[in-house]
Amino acid sequence: MEIARIVAVGIISIILAIAVKKQNAEFSLLISISASIIIFFMLMPLLGQAVGILQNIASLMDTNVQYIGVILKIIAIAYIAEFGAQICIDAGEAAVGSKIELAGKVLIMIASTPVLFGLVNLIAGLMP
Repeated sequence: MEIARIVAVGIISIILAIAVKKQNAEFSLLISISASIIIFFMLMPLLGQAVGILQNIASLMDTNVQYIGVILKIIAIAYIAEFGAQICIDAGEAAVGSKIELAGKVLIMIASTPVLFGLVNLIAGLMP
C-alpha cells in the first residue's frame, strides 16, 4: 500500500528534522526538503498510472484527444508549481514561492489556449 510508505517517509523525516533542529536548523530544513522530493518521486509511478487511465477513458469517448492532453498538462503544471512553491515556503522563502505560483498560473493560461480557441470556434460555428 503506497500511502503507508509515503506516510512513513513523512513521519520519519519529521521526527529526524525535529531531533536535528536544535543542533543544526539548516540540516533540519535539508531533511524536510529531501523527504518532500522522495515523496514526490514515490508518487511519479502512480501519476503515470492515473494518466494512463485518463487516456484510456479519452480513447473510449468521442472527444478530441488533444483536449485531454491539454488538461493533463495543466494538471501537471499545477502540481509541480504547488510542490515547488511549498518547498520554498517551508524554507522560509515565501516570496520565491509566490513567484513560482505566479509562473504556474501563467503557464496554465498559455497551456489552455488550445481549449479556448476550440471553444471560440465552436461558438462561432453555432452562430448564423
